[in-house]
Amino acid sequence: MFSLQFCCKVQLSSYLCTSFINHGCMNLKTNLLFILLLLLSVAAQCVFGNFPFTFFSFPLDVLLALLWIGGMWYAYKEKRSSEAVRLWLSPQCTYWTLGWFLAGCLVVGLFPQLSAQEIAEKSGVFSRLGCYHFTSSWIFVTSLFILLTHLGMITLRRCFLPGRNRWRFVLNHAGLWLALFAGFIGSAEEQTLRIPVFRTSPTNEAFTEQGAKVYLPQKLQLTDFTVEHYPNGAPRHFFAEVTIDGKQAHLEVNHPYAANWMDDYYLTSYDVRSPEPQYCVVQIVREPLKYLMWLGIVMMLCGSCLLFLAGPNRQRRASY
Repeated sequence: MFSLQFCCKVQLSSYLCTSFINHGCMNLKTNLLFILLLLLSVAAQCVFGNFPFTFFSFPLDVLLALLWIGGMWYAYKEKRSSEAVRLWLSPQCTYWTLGWFLAGCLVVGLFPQLSAQEIAEKSGVFSRLGCYHFTSSWIFVTSLFILLTHLGMITLRRCFLPGRNRWRFVLNHAGLWLALFAGFIGSAEEQTLRIPVFRTSPTNEAFTEQGAKVYLPQKLQLTDFTVEHYPNGAPRHFFAEVTIDGKQAHLEVNHPYAANWMDDYYLTSYDVRSPEPQYCVVQIVREPLKYLMWLGIVMMLCGSCLLFLAGPNRQRRASY
């Protein structure tokens, strides 16, 4: 009897020691992997400058996205017991991904985010690391990539578990993944243009934020402009009537006009030197994946509502 108890204790101690060693090795490998990724992203930022989002425009962005999602699906479904998959699902990976991403958000808040012309005038370590436009730096893009990979893997793991309660978790996490993914991939397609629109003749000559000329497929012309003033003469509100390829459009400040599924037109300024403005400035914002981002937000709201409606876990209540 004594020998049996002794053998059980020895086996238990051996199991605990093995588990502790394996857990420690996994944490060490995770730490080394993320330190290596951080160093590589810093080196890429110093050598190549900011991440080339424009290179990953349509259709390359869609192809890479499908390969990314398919790779995560295959890795979890077919290789879930492998060390690499277990590493991406480990708590240590969660600490690294969240810490890295939050640190990047902190950099965005602490450093002024400047235009390309203003960044060109900067020098020093912070400029080399991309701190003045950090969301397009290799460091931030790498943090977002590993966060989305980790978030996608834990969402897939919950999808394969039984039970109806999993859909609350899946909706919240898949919605967050979709919103971040649309913002990340959509950055390659996003564009902000400014175009001066005149009364005298239609025009399609717009300018990017860097000052480059872009010719739009449609022509715009100002047909009417109204300014409302305060008693002291300062402008209180203004709006414009503009034709876009012959189609009438009403533009107001802070009220964008949706020209199509990806282009929004904003009225930003006008000719203040003339009693009857002869031109206005329209800003065109192109966001091809904005509806995909909104879908992710709606999914998170639905998941939050399900969490609220479900209340505390029934099993917990039954144990009280």
